[in-house]
Parts: sequence; C-alpha cells; structure tokens
Amino acid sequence: MLWFEETRVPANQLITVNGSYVLGLVVLTALQVLSISIHEAGHALAIRHFGRRVRRFGLAMYYLFPCAYVDATDMSLGSRWQRVIVSLSGPFAGATVAAACAIVAAATPGTLVGELGFKAASLLVFQFFLNLLPILELDGYHILVDALDAPFLRQRALAFVRGQAIRKIRRRARWTLEEVGLAVFGSVAILISFATLLLSVLVWRSRIVVAARELLELGAVGVLVLLLIALVFVGPLAIALAARLFGMTRAALRLSAARRARLVAQELTERVRLLARVRFLAGMSGPSLAALASHLQIERFDVGAIVFAAGSVGDRFYLVRSGRLRAIAPDGTDYGTIIPGEGFGELALLDRSVRSATVEALEPVELWSLGRGHFNRWVKDRYEVAARIRANRDERAALAGLPFFKGLNGQELTRIVARMRTERFADGEVVFWAGDPGDRYYVIREGHARVTLPDGQSVRTLGPGDGFGDLALLFARPRSATVTAEGPLAVATLELADFVALVKASGEKARDFRARTAHYVDAGLGGTVARS
Repeated sequence: MLWFEETRVPANQLITVNGSYVLGLVVLTALQVLSISIHEAGHALAIRHFGRRVRRFGLAMYYLFPCAYVDATDMSLGSRWQRVIVSLSGPFAGATVAAACAIVAAATPGTLVGELGFKAASLLVFQFFLNLLPILELDGYHILVDALDAPFLRQRALAFVRGQAIRKIRRRARWTLEEVGLAVFGSVAILISFATLLLSVLVWRSRIVVAARELLELGAVGVLVLLLIALVFVGPLAIALAARLFGMTRAALRLSAARRARLVAQELTERVRLLARVRFLAGMSGPSLAALASHLQIERFDVGAIVFAAGSVGDRFYLVRSGRLRAIAPDGTDYGTIIPGEGFGELALLDRSVRSATVEALEPVELWSLGRGHFNRWVKDRYEVAARIRANRDERAALAGLPFFKGLNGQELTRIVARMRTERFADGEVVFWAGDPGDRYYVIREGHARVTLPDGQSVRTLGPGDGFGDLALLFARPRSATVTAEGPLAVATLELADFVALVKASGEKARDFRARTAHYVDAGLGGTVARS
C-alpha cells in the first residue's frame, strides 16, 4: 500500500535518474539482476525449511549478468502442498523486500536513495504479480498445477483450444467441467500472450526509443550499453521466441522428413508389389525386390508419345505404373495393349538385341524404368531369372502354336503365360475324371497323357505342347472324358477365373471370344478331345 502511494508522487520516476533515460535504464538493469537473486533466495529458504537439499546454489551468468540461482529439483520428493509453498516463496520474498524498499523511498523523499528504493520496489512488485500469473509458465503456473494436481496443464489447454474445442463448438457437443476449465485457461493464456506482446510494443515506442536515441548519441559506448540493456530486458523474450521458432522449425522439418520418408516407403512398397507380379521375377526374395525397386526411375509420356521405336537399342526395362500403351510391329501388326502392372523390354536387354516393336502411349502414362547396368546385375546375371524370361518367350511361342489361342497377339499371350501355373502328376494319376466340373485348361509341358471316354475307350495320347480342357473355359461344361498321366506328367494350367479376367481385360466379350475360337472345336486335337 505504501508503494502504491509512492507511485502517485510526481518526483518518483521509474525510467529516468535525474532526468536521464540512460542512467535510468542502467540502474533498472542492475536492480533487475538483483531482484532475480532475491527471488531465488526465497525459494532456497523454503526448500531448507522443509528439510530438503538445495543440490546446487551460487552465482551464474544470467544473460551475461551475475545473479544467484538454486537447484530446487529435490522438492520433487516433497508433498504437493510443500511444492506449492516453495513456489510461493520466491514471489513473496520479492514482495517482502519490495515493502522494505517502499519504506525507504517514503522515508527519504527527493534523495537518490529514495529514488532507488522506489525503483527497486516497483520492479519487485511487478515481478510479484508477473510470477503469480498462472497463465505464464512461472511460479503461479506451477502453483496451480500442483494445487489442482494437473500436470502439463498449459500444453493440454492450448492443444484443447486449438483442436477439440473448435470441433465441439461446430458440433454443439456437451462440455465436461474439465473441458470448460481447459478452454478457459487456454483462451486466457492466448489472450495474455497477445496482450504482453502489445504492451511490449507500447513500452518500446513510448520509453525505450527515447533512451535508445540518447544512448546512440554517445557513440560506441552508448551502443554497447544499449545492447547490454536489451540483453537483460529483451533477451529472455527474444531467446524464448527464438527457441520456440527453432522448435517449430525443427518440428516442421521432422514432420516434412517423416512425410517424405512415408511417401518414399509407400512408393517402394508399391514398386515391390508390382515387381513381384512380373513373372520372371517370381521367387526373388523381398530384400532383392526392394533393392531392385530402389533403382527404378520414373518416366512420364503424354498421349501419342513413343517410348521406344522398333530397331532402337534396348537399354531399359519398363514397368507400367499407370496408363495404357500399345506395341506395334514394323509391318504394322498390333501386338496388343500394355496395361498397368505389366512390364516390357526385357528381351532386348537380355539378348543385347534391338527392339522388335514400337511402344506408343495411348494415354498419359507413368513408367518405372530400369537401366541396363542394374538390369544386368539383378536380372541377367541371375541365371534362374534369365531362364524364366526365355522360358516365358518359349511358352508364349508354344501357346501361339495351339489352335485354341490362334489369333491372339503377343501381349495377350504374355498375360496368359503369366497366369498359368505348373502342376505335376505321377504315372497313372488321373488329371480329371469324366463328369468333373470344367474349371481349367491344360497344356502339356513334359510327358504324355491318355484320353479315355466314359465307356473305357481310349481315344488319344497327348504329348508335349498339346492342350486339352478348352471347352471348360468356353462353355463351363462338365468333363466329357478322363485324362490320365502315362509316366511322369507336367502340365501348365489356366484357371477359369483367370481366363475370364483376361477376356475382360482385353475389352472383348466372352461370346465374341467363343465365336472367334469356334473354329478350334473340331480342329487339331479332334472333336472328342476338344469336348473334354
């Protein structure tokens, strides 16, 4: 109360000393450092009062100025209310000294001692109220946190105001008492932060600018004094803002890096998934596919763009990520459409030959390409993979020779080969019985098979390259004959579901495909065998 009365005395000025702003700010700087030491001493006395240890204490450089400090971490073992009292002790130590300074100022009016007493009392009273504001993360905040037993109150409140509170208002949802408290605390914290910033700007414009001009007129010494004063008064705020900005920048960079890493991982997973569907890469381990996927490069082509022309040197293998392309022979023969998930260009790389067809984009496409060096390392130099590529080529040529697949282009044959699976049968083992559901088509790779009618009559023996069971694909009829292995038998099978999917992918209707293959029913293998 005495200090409040002293503020009404015109002779008591806070900023100046004998009318000088420079001397006033220098004195305030020294008193600011002293007030911090008094504040810390209050904490230390309270810690000792409760029998706890002050682990460390002494003098430290606080923004290039000496001040006292204490380590109060031992109070974490004290009770909740003991921690509250220790937090209160700092501000009240300052208030006690402020009262003494106010008595000195009142007892010695118009003197330098009285002027210094008033300034000290003003700073200590200001610090008292500032430290007890629960909105700022100072003693008042820690008192509130301990009193309510609500750890991380400020962080929770600000997060709630920025997120859940807005959603609750939009949805007009019911609020719990805790949510109301978090909303009030967070909102007031935000408002006080803006008010503090506004007050700082007003003080700067009304007081500090005048002192700064006076200091700058003193030359280099004045600039140095101004910097030291700014370091004491503005330093904590500047460092706090810089730390917050640094933290936000680091968090944004980490978030961006994590997002990029997640996108890279997702794309790598997609690449591995597509590579695993390439038939000649089947059997490669996951790490090998991942290593191969990491070397793929993205290439994009617009409608009508030529990926490569017939007769050009084969230097890359391509995998279609999106869009459709078509392959055209030099004589104009259309080899078919290349769709997402399919690869092309591997034979020219494997045999070091020129391209046998021109590949043109039918729509905007995105391709993943693999250069010759990586292809040789991961594909060509692995004999089992190279063997699969050549086996695919040979199987495609074998399918093209079957009457059932007559008229299919190269790309369609490639898709069929990719869907076919190998099955093996022992000597005398039945492949299927007459009357069984027709669920797949067979092509003999190794060995022989005997076709027998239901009455036991042997019709024909089939050998390598022969196919049977085609009407099961065309008309889904039951088997009309029994097929038995004569010696060890290896066949490639195409299931009905895969066959239907291939017909749909080609854009052709099933009835049109039946009409186009009707010539086969009584050709090549004979009517009886065809009906099996």
